Amino acid sequence: MNPHLSLNAWSSPDFTRSKLESAWNSFMIQEPLNLDIRPLVIDSWRRCHTKGLHPFQSKSSIRLSEGHIQQYLLNDPLIFEIDPILSELKELANDCGHLVVLTDPQGTIVKIDGDAQLRDEAEKMNFVIGSSWAEDSAGTCAIGVSLISQSPVQIFAAEHYCSDVHRWTCSAAPIRDPTSRQILAILDLTGPWQFANPHTLSAVVAASRVVEERLRHKLESERAKVMEYGLDVISHSRNTYIVALDRGGNVIKASPKMVECGWIDSGNRLVGSPVKSLNRLASEWSWEAEGKDGNWLFTLRPCIHQGRTIGAIVQAVPPSHKGRAAKAISTKYSFHSIIGSSPKFLAAVMEAKNAARSDFPVLIEGESGTGKELLAQSIHGGSYRAEGPFVAVNCGAIPKELAASEFFGYESGTFTGAAKEGRAGKFEQADGGTIFLDEIGELPLDLQTLLLRVLEEREIVRLGGKQPIQVNVRIIAATNRNLYADVESGKFRRDLYYRLHVLSLRVPPLREREGDISTLMKHFLHKACQEIGQLPVQVDEEAMRALENYPWPGNVRELRNVAYRIAARSAGSVAHVSHLPEEVIGGRMNLTSGKQGFSNLRRNGRNQEIELIRSTLEEFNGNVSKTAAKLGIHRSTIYRKLGRDLNHGSSQGENL
Repeated sequence: MNPHLSLNAWSSPDFTRSKLESAWNSFMIQEPLNLDIRPLVIDSWRRCHTKGLHPFQSKSSIRLSEGHIQQYLLNDPLIFEIDPILSELKELANDCGHLVVLTDPQGTIVKIDGDAQLRDEAEKMNFVIGSSWAEDSAGTCAIGVSLISQSPVQIFAAEHYCSDVHRWTCSAAPIRDPTSRQILAILDLTGPWQFANPHTLSAVVAASRVVEERLRHKLESERAKVMEYGLDVISHSRNTYIVALDRGGNVIKASPKMVECGWIDSGNRLVGSPVKSLNRLASEWSWEAEGKDGNWLFTLRPCIHQGRTIGAIVQAVPPSHKGRAAKAISTKYSFHSIIGSSPKFLAAVMEAKNAARSDFPVLIEGESGTGKELLAQSIHGGSYRAEGPFVAVNCGAIPKELAASEFFGYESGTFTGAAKEGRAGKFEQADGGTIFLDEIGELPLDLQTLLLRVLEEREIVRLGGKQPIQVNVRIIAATNRNLYADVESGKFRRDLYYRLHVLSLRVPPLREREGDISTLMKHFLHKACQEIGQLPVQVDEEAMRALENYPWPGNVRELRNVAYRIAARSAGSVAHVSHLPEEVIGGRMNLTSGKQGFSNLRRNGRNQEIELIRSTLEEFNGNVSKTAAKLGIHRSTIYRKLGRDLNHGSSQGENL
């Protein structure tokens, strides 16, 4: 007889039940067992007895609260794959008088479905969501034994250790992670003993295999995406070696040198990695490890798809290449770290990918906080200049009198306090790579003339110098202004505009990115919780609706700030509306008529943005610096958006 089954097709449930009751009674009074009881059942009874589990306990314990269950259901990718299978299994369960049950890897019930009357009966022994049916909580049962044996099993009537469960039969099978073979969940069918049937075990085994097959297909798709990113990195990283990992930490592909130097073990794992789990890794990780030829430098960057980590790319730098490879891993972002799936945003990303294939200047337009530098770094990392430096300059943050020396450098003795050996400017520092000129619209007209010369002649002259210095630099510029309007009004040089506007793309504001708010919020919340050492926090439906209806004048930068504030405020695992900042749930953001809904506020985003700036200025008594910090924008943006109104609206001196 199959050792996993209690009954076969020709067994009599009544006779088998009577035999098991006699055996159970003999075990409880420590008499010799003369009847043929399956070894896995006897072993389980002995474990329960050794642990001191009471055979007459009437209820299993509740291990997880409703909040923890909700967190599990929202956070575990398995749920998306298993829900359709559970629906099909429910029909079978109803036909054969059973409940369909799903547990977490510890044996705690997270889903239960079936006939309402049967569920009411099961509740009497705490067979409910949140209750633990691991062996050390509920005694011998299919869920607990399946977890320990890591195999499918059926437990019938008095095979259960606790007497109150003798009226039931259950069949359970584990669902395994294809990357690690660890148990992700237990799938179970439970019903009254009278409906015991060997086919219920066949059904849960078949269902678990279907789920595992779906997970394998998903894993292959994820691995293909990681490999795509890895191939992109390889093509631009001649001084580093590459290892592509799936989300389970298994090596998908590695540079031959990594195998030769012993960095890939027989289990297809990366030797010396301190990163034990990629699932909760939201940012890059660097470490050094001793190799045969000295210390190697490793940098691991997670590959994130639709807000989830699906794998990672490790760049390994041998001792002989450290100096040359330093520039190759200088940027933080790449196309594979971009999060978002809205059509408008994906169109901008596609334009950026096209721009990476050429060496023309690029102009990126978009509101503050939309992620313009993220795209600039991605363009640099996807271009043939990826091994060169990426130098970012905020044109609006450099004082006018220092701008020329910042951009072009100076020679020794040019002015009082100058470094004796002189100093290279930003363009020299970016030689062979990319210079990113953020807030290009804030550049004074006289510096615009000098920038035009660099674009045309590809050379600079340091302050105090006479000899031109050749520079091989790609320029990517960004602005949150309407540069064409500035050209028409004489604030920006027309010839420079057309030199920068060879390739252009517009980054949509967050309020126009349909569906991306929830994805980004989940990502930043996960990252925030990881950084502060807190358990993951999920946002409930009502709070998420409020977040999606908010117009986000500060865009992604503001959303990231809100995510960190939610993480800091939340004591439990679920964030509610009460955990959201005041401006998100109403407060100062609701500045228009009460008859206007949030949808109207979103349509009038520009006016709302100006009103928010004004109200925040009032909050800080006209202090522009504090207002800018609060909103996550630059001071110059406030001056530009309010103009004269700012000067007329306050007399706070430095505050303005």
